[in-house]
Amino acid sequence: MVTNHRHTRPARIVLAEDDRATAHLIEIAMKRTGIPHDLETVYDGHQAIAALEKTAVGYRTPDLLLLDLHMPGKNGFEVLQYVKGHPRLQRIPVVMFSNSGLADDVTRAYELRVNAYVQKDTDFADLCHTADTILRFWLQTAILPF
Repeated sequence: MVTNHRHTRPARIVLAEDDRATAHLIEIAMKRTGIPHDLETVYDGHQAIAALEKTAVGYRTPDLLLLDLHMPGKNGFEVLQYVKGHPRLQRIPVVMFSNSGLADDVTRAYELRVNAYVQKDTDFADLCHTADTILRFWLQTAILPF
Protein backbone atom coordinates (compact mmCIF):
# COMPACT_ATOMS: atom_id res chain seq x y z
CA MET A 1 0.00 0.00 0.00
CA VAL A 2 1.21 3.49 -0.88
CA THR A 3 1.28 5.93 2.02
CA ASN A 4 0.29 9.52 1.38
CA HIS A 5 3.17 11.56 2.86
CA ARG A 6 0.97 14.58 3.36
CA HIS A 7 -0.70 13.08 6.42
CA THR A 8 2.44 13.81 8.44
CA ARG A 9 2.56 17.58 7.91
CA PRO A 10 0.20 20.42 7.03
CA ALA A 11 -0.38 20.76 3.31
CA ARG A 12 1.11 23.79 1.56
CA ILE A 13 -1.59 25.47 -0.52
CA VAL A 14 -1.32 28.50 -2.76
CA LEU A 15 -4.57 30.36 -3.41
CA ALA A 16 -4.44 32.80 -6.32
CA GLU A 17 -7.53 35.03 -6.12
CA ASP A 18 -7.61 38.70 -7.09
CA ASP A 19 -10.80 39.59 -5.24
CA ARG A 20 -9.80 40.06 -1.59
CA ALA A 21 -13.32 39.54 -0.23
CA THR A 22 -13.67 36.27 -2.15
CA ALA A 23 -10.19 35.21 -1.05
CA HIS A 24 -11.16 35.86 2.57
CA LEU A 25 -14.32 33.74 2.23
CA ILE A 26 -12.31 30.92 0.63
CA GLU A 27 -9.76 31.13 3.46
CA ILE A 28 -12.56 30.82 6.05
CA ALA A 29 -14.14 27.94 4.14
CA MET A 30 -10.79 26.13 4.00
CA LYS A 31 -10.21 26.60 7.75
CA ARG A 32 -13.63 25.07 8.43
CA THR A 33 -12.56 21.84 6.73
CA GLY A 34 -10.34 21.00 9.69
CA ILE A 35 -7.66 19.71 7.29
CA PRO A 36 -4.24 20.97 8.44
CA HIS A 37 -2.76 23.32 5.87
CA ASP A 38 -0.52 26.32 5.44
CA LEU A 39 -2.22 28.74 3.07
CA GLU A 40 -0.48 31.44 1.07
CA THR A 41 -2.89 33.79 -0.67
CA VAL A 42 -1.73 35.85 -3.63
CA TYR A 43 -3.73 38.42 -5.55
CA ASP A 44 -2.45 38.37 -9.13
CA GLY A 45 -0.75 36.09 -11.61
CA HIS A 46 2.72 37.53 -11.06
CA GLN A 47 2.45 36.91 -7.31
CA ALA A 48 1.25 33.37 -8.01
CA ILE A 49 4.32 32.59 -10.10
CA ALA A 50 6.58 34.21 -7.48
CA ALA A 51 5.00 32.05 -4.74
CA LEU A 52 5.56 28.93 -6.83
CA GLU A 53 9.14 29.87 -7.65
CA LYS A 54 9.95 29.91 -3.91
CA THR A 55 10.51 26.16 -4.25
CA ALA A 56 13.86 26.99 -5.82
CA VAL A 57 15.02 28.75 -2.64
CA GLY A 58 14.14 26.26 0.05
CA TYR A 59 10.34 26.34 0.28
CA ARG A 60 8.65 23.04 -0.26
CA THR A 61 6.60 22.56 -3.37
CA PRO A 62 2.91 23.35 -2.86
CA ASP A 63 0.60 20.38 -2.45
CA LEU A 64 -2.19 22.26 -4.23
CA LEU A 65 -2.72 25.40 -6.28
CA LEU A 66 -6.21 26.95 -6.32
CA LEU A 67 -6.17 29.28 -9.28
CA ASP A 68 -8.66 31.97 -10.26
CA LEU A 69 -9.06 32.50 -13.99
CA HIS A 70 -9.48 36.27 -14.23
CA MET A 71 -6.58 37.98 -12.47
CA PRO A 72 -4.46 41.05 -13.23
CA GLY A 73 -0.89 40.71 -14.41
CA LYS A 74 -1.03 37.17 -15.69
CA ASN A 75 -4.39 35.46 -15.91
CA GLY A 76 -5.09 31.94 -14.71
CA PHE A 77 -4.39 30.42 -18.13
CA GLU A 78 -0.94 32.02 -18.22
CA VAL A 79 -0.12 30.84 -14.70
CA LEU A 80 -1.39 27.34 -15.51
CA GLN A 81 0.71 27.23 -18.67
CA TYR A 82 3.77 28.29 -16.66
CA VAL A 83 3.18 25.63 -13.98
CA LYS A 84 2.54 22.76 -16.39
CA GLY A 85 5.55 23.75 -18.52
CA HIS A 86 7.97 23.90 -15.59
CA PRO A 87 9.71 20.60 -14.74
CA ARG A 88 9.82 21.28 -10.99
CA LEU A 89 6.21 22.48 -10.74
CA GLN A 90 4.28 20.47 -13.32
CA ARG A 91 3.16 17.79 -10.86
CA ILE A 92 1.43 20.27 -8.54
CA PRO A 93 -2.31 19.63 -8.70
CA VAL A 94 -3.96 22.74 -10.09
CA VAL A 95 -7.64 23.40 -9.52
CA MET A 96 -9.01 26.24 -11.63
CA PHE A 97 -11.49 27.83 -9.22
CA SER A 98 -13.43 30.37 -11.24
CA ASN A 99 -16.73 32.18 -11.54
CA SER A 100 -16.70 31.40 -15.24
CA GLY A 101 -18.58 28.37 -16.42
CA LEU A 102 -18.05 29.17 -20.09
CA ALA A 103 -17.39 26.05 -22.15
CA ASP A 104 -14.45 27.76 -23.91
CA ASP A 105 -12.79 28.55 -20.57
CA VAL A 106 -13.27 25.02 -19.27
CA THR A 107 -11.99 23.48 -22.52
CA ARG A 108 -8.94 25.74 -22.65
CA ALA A 109 -8.06 24.99 -19.03
CA TYR A 110 -8.12 21.25 -19.69
CA GLU A 111 -6.12 21.70 -22.90
CA LEU A 112 -3.48 23.39 -20.72
CA ARG A 113 -3.56 20.33 -18.41
CA VAL A 114 -5.50 21.67 -15.42
CA ASN A 115 -6.24 18.86 -12.96
CA ALA A 116 -9.77 20.06 -12.23
CA TYR A 117 -12.05 22.96 -13.08
CA VAL A 118 -14.52 24.00 -10.38
CA GLN A 119 -16.99 26.84 -10.59
CA LYS A 120 -17.08 29.02 -7.46
CA ASP A 121 -20.24 29.00 -5.42
CA THR A 122 -21.87 32.30 -4.52
CA ASP A 123 -23.56 30.88 -1.41
CA PHE A 124 -21.15 30.64 1.56
CA ALA A 125 -22.47 27.26 2.75
CA ASP A 126 -21.99 25.85 -0.76
CA LEU A 127 -18.52 27.40 -0.92
CA CYS A 128 -17.62 25.66 2.35
CA HIS A 129 -18.85 22.33 0.98
CA THR A 130 -16.87 22.83 -2.25
CA ALA A 131 -13.69 23.75 -0.34
CA ASP A 132 -14.11 20.68 1.85
CA THR A 133 -14.58 18.45 -1.20
CA ILE A 134 -11.53 19.87 -2.99
CA LEU A 135 -9.22 19.60 0.02
CA ARG A 136 -10.39 16.12 1.01
CA PHE A 137 -9.90 14.80 -2.49
CA TRP A 138 -6.53 16.40 -3.33
CA LEU A 139 -4.98 16.23 0.13
CA GLN A 140 -6.43 13.05 1.61
CA THR A 141 -7.80 10.81 -1.14
CA ALA A 142 -5.64 11.23 -4.23
CA ILE A 143 -2.18 9.68 -4.21
CA LEU A 144 0.18 11.97 -6.04
CA PRO A 145 3.79 11.54 -7.14
CA PHE A 146 6.46 12.95 -4.88
